[in-house]
Parts: sequence; structure tokens; C-alpha cells
Amino acid sequence: MQLKYLYDHQSFAMTRNRIIFLFVPLVIGLVAVFNWTNSKSNNTKQSNRKGVYTVDTIRPVLYKESRVVEFEGSIKPIGKVNVTFTIPGTLVAGEIPLTEGSNFRESDILFKLDLKVLFKEMSAKKKELKLLAEQLEQEIATNYSGEKSSWETLISNILPTRRLPACPSFISKLNGQKFQKFTDAYQEVKKLEDGIDAYYYFAPFSGTVLAINKKIGEKVLSQECVAQIAPRQIYFAEFKMPKEDALLLKQKDEVSMVQGNKQFKGRVTTITHKDDSPNAIVECSISNKVITINQKVTMQFQRNSAYFFVPYHLIRSNTLWIYRSGKPIKIEATIIEWKKDSVAIKELKPGDLVLRKSPKTRSISCK
Repeated sequence: MQLKYLYDHQSFAMTRNRIIFLFVPLVIGLVAVFNWTNSKSNNTKQSNRKGVYTVDTIRPVLYKESRVVEFEGSIKPIGKVNVTFTIPGTLVAGEIPLTEGSNFRESDILFKLDLKVLFKEMSAKKKELKLLAEQLEQEIATNYSGEKSSWETLISNILPTRRLPACPSFISKLNGQKFQKFTDAYQEVKKLEDGIDAYYYFAPFSGTVLAINKKIGEKVLSQECVAQIAPRQIYFAEFKMPKEDALLLKQKDEVSMVQGNKQFKGRVTTITHKDDSPNAIVECSISNKVITINQKVTMQFQRNSAYFFVPYHLIRSNTLWIYRSGKPIKIEATIIEWKKDSVAIKELKPGDLVLRKSPKTRSISCK
């Protein structure tokens, strides 16, 4: 009897051990599957040669602003300016006959390049455009009767000696090969017209001709010095500003300036920037009648900004991990603006995601 009890007890112990042996791995497996599923739903998975790693991502915040900013500059004596063109061509006289010592006014056309070839090409393109517009006239009168008047006005104003009128807005909503052909031809003519200003040299200030290096009728190259001029006033204002702001300015733009209690206007003459510098130098012509020498001058400028901001704590040793085009990459971060507890990064693009340390692994893996 005692032997039978011992045998039953050993049998029960073996059965219990088998149950524990099978049940414990099952529980561990279920817990692992639950954790993996939960991790998958909250994180972004990427695979590399070493296996699978998990990272968290955040979307940068797009911030836009429009405000007036000020840049302090200085008054400097002005020197001579080279007259150059951005395109090659044949030199033609401007609005007034110029010799050394001639005086001119701001915005006078001092020189220009021969426009015969350009006008010939533009005239041919306009004839083609007008023919395409006439071919569409009947279809527009039938299907878009409300736009017939504006279309006829467009056709009547496509002339060799006149700039193109604005294209009716309803054209952009139309489909079809004929309408697309007309739109392409319109854009070609518009591009040629927009390039006309490059054939003229407008005086950036009122001044005097110092030297003339090229004769009328001679060929000139791009950036070749045609003449040298100097303003009658002997001072100009110089400002240093970020390249992002300088790109919003162009030559001949009028800008507002302040000196003490006086407000006055100036005009941009040159914009200079180097590849290895984040700033640009902007020079503006001013009249010595409205300034006081040896005093600072301030330019008031309308800034329109659009930056991507991320929390500053994600920047680690001037580097940032981002997720772009399906893969994580490491970039050198350039901070261009601070805003409370976040920073704007120059290298970020629309669609980028910023990687942050995983709350579980406390590390980021990357190829």
C-alpha cells in the first residue's frame, strides 16, 4: 500500500512537471507576440543587414511669418560702376547720345543690345499663337459662350508690337490637345517677352559717364565692360543681411530707409554674395541731400519666412537623424532660427520625418 502511494505521487509529480514545461513557454510566447504587436503599432520599422530595428518619428512643424525686419548699414563713398549685360549681343545706343562726361538721370536707358533677332523670333511665335487661338474660337463660342468676348479680346491683342495680354483664367481648366498646344505656345512667347529687359541697361542712379569702352555696333560678351559710370552723389548705403533675405531683392528695387528721425527711399544697385558665406552685401543708391555723413542708416525690409521647426533636444552634436524617401539618413544640421524650445533647420525638406530615440532601446540604428 505504501509502495502504491509512492508510485502515484511520483506519477503526479511527473505530470505536473510536463504541464509546467509546456505551459510556461506558451505564456512567454504570447507575451512576446503582444509586445511585438504593440511596438509595431507605435513605431516605424526598418530593416538592414543586421536585422530589424525600430525608431520613433515626428513630423517637423511648418512655420510661416510675414513681418518687417531691420538691417543696420553704413554710409560709404561710392566709386565707379561697370556697365555690363548678362547676355551677349550687338551694342546699340540708348535713349540719349553718350560721350565721356555726359550726364544722365536714374532709369535712363544708357545702352541696349540689338533686338532684331529676338523680335523676329517673337513675331513668328505670335503669328503661330494667333492662328491657334483662331482655331479654338469656334469651339469656345459653342461650348463656352460666356467666355467668347474675352477670347476675342485676346486674339485682337496678339500683335507683334505689343506685349501679350493676360491669358483668360478659364483656359487653365480646359483639357484637350488643342488647348494644351495653345497654352504651350503662349508660355513660349511670354518667356521671350520676359527676357527683353536683359537687352537694356537702365541707369541705376543719376550720374556721369566716366569712360566708354565699346563702340556702337560692336559685339559684346556676357559681363563684358561696355562703359564706366559714377553717380553725381558720392555716397551709398551698404547692408549685410542673410542670403535668404537678399534673394527677395533685385536690382532697381526701391527700399525704405531710416536715419535718425528721417525716413527716405533708396534703390538697390548691387547684390553680392559668396558661396562660403551665409550673408550677402546689398548696396543702395541714396541722395546726399537726405543723409548725414558718419551716421548709421537702417533698411526696413518685409520678410516672408517658411521654416521647418523641430524640438531643439533632438539635435545631437550638430547632427540630426531624419527619415527621407524610405530610408533613415544622418545630416549636418544648420540652425537658422530659434523659436521658444524649437529650432529651424536649413536642411529639412517637405515630407521629411525626424527620428528620435526609441523609448525602449534608447538608441537609433542606421545603415
